[in-house]
Amino acid sequence: MRSLESSAALLRACFGFDGLPAMHEAARTAATIEQDPASPYFALARGALGFCRYLSGDLLGAVRPLEEAVQTEASLQLIRMFAVAVLAMVLVEQGRLPKARECADAAHDVAVRGDLGTVPQTVMAYAATAAVCAAEGRFEAARRELEPVLDLRRKNSGLGPWTTIVPTLLLELADAAREVLAALPDGTEALQARLADLGRRIAGPAREPHDAEPLTEREVAVLRMLGGTLSLREIGTELYVSANTVKTHTQAIYRKLGVSSRGDAVARGKRLGI
Repeated sequence: MRSLESSAALLRACFGFDGLPAMHEAARTAATIEQDPASPYFALARGALGFCRYLSGDLLGAVRPLEEAVQTEASLQLIRMFAVAVLAMVLVEQGRLPKARECADAAHDVAVRGDLGTVPQTVMAYAATAAVCAAEGRFEAARRELEPVLDLRRKNSGLGPWTTIVPTLLLELADAAREVLAALPDGTEALQARLADLGRRIAGPAREPHDAEPLTEREVAVLRMLGGTLSLREIGTELYVSANTVKTHTQAIYRKLGVSSRGDAVARGKRLGI
C-alpha cells in the first residue's frame, strides 16, 4: 500500500497544477520515498523527476532518472514510453542526435505497439520524433509528426499544462504556450528560452546567401553535434568514428564556413540553415 506522502507527491509531480517549482519539489520527494526498483512507482517517480529537470533546463541532471525509469523492468509501458520520449528530447538538446533518434523511435514503437495512441501522454512520443526531425533540418516531417497532438491537446486540456507544453512549443502555438507560462511563470526560464527558439527551428532559419563549398553529409552531422556539450571524442563515439576523424571534419567545417571556433561554426551554420 502506498504511503499518503508518496501518493500525494506523485500526484503533484505528474500534474503540476501548482507550478513547475512545486511540481519539481514533489518529484524529488517521490523519488526519495520510492527506492524499490521492483515497484512501478520507482519508475514513475524518476520519470517525473527527469521531466521536471528537463523543463527546468537541467539537461545533465535529467538523464539519470530518465534512464532509470526506462531500464527498470517494473516500469509500466506508459511510463517507459514517456520517459524514453523525454530522454530523446534531452539528447536532442545535447546534440546527441543518433542516440536521440534511437530513443524517439523506441517511444514511438511503444506507443504504437502498446496501442497507446489515444492516451494523452503519447504526445511526448510525437514530440520526441518531431524534435529529432527538427534538429535534422526536416521541418515538414516534424510538423507531420505533431499533427495528432492537436486533437489530444483539445480533448484532454484538463490533465495538466506540462505534458503538452513542449509539443505546443514545437507546433509554434506561441499564444497557447505563453498563456501557460504567464499563468505559471515561476521556474520556467528554460521554457521561455525554448519559446523564443523552437518556433524559429520548426519554421526553418532565415538563410543568408553564401558561395562557400558545401558541407558533406557527415560534416553536417558533426556540425549539428558541435552545438551540444559533447567533446570531439564523445562526438566520435556517437558517430562511430575516431576522434581524429571528427577533428578532420571539424577543420573542414571551419574552412568551408570561414570561421575559426566551434561557437562561430554553429552560429554560422544556423544562419545558413544547415
